Amino acid sequence: MKLYQEIAKNFSKMKKFFTEEGLEEFSRALPGHLEKYNTGIGTLIRLKLLRPENALYKNFARNGFSGRNKMSLEMLKEFHRHINFDC
Repeated sequence: MKLYQEIAKNFSKMKKFFTEEGLEEFSRALPGHLEKYNTGIGTLIRLKLLRPENALYKNFARNGFSGRNKMSLEMLKEFHRHINFDC
């Protein structure tokens, strides 16, 4: 799905939002507990990556996501999956 390809293109940018220790802690978080990261890291995602004029934001909108909070949480979930299972 194109949305998840667009999300994956941003993993290197997302990684920069974490300290080394923060990334380690994030990787150990349970998938159901990622909402707590949507306040700090999620805010950075919303401000820097989810701009209304970019392809990522438009892809989310085309796929029925309303609101950047839901979009950033989905990105956090995908990034969490990536660092735990794809790396």
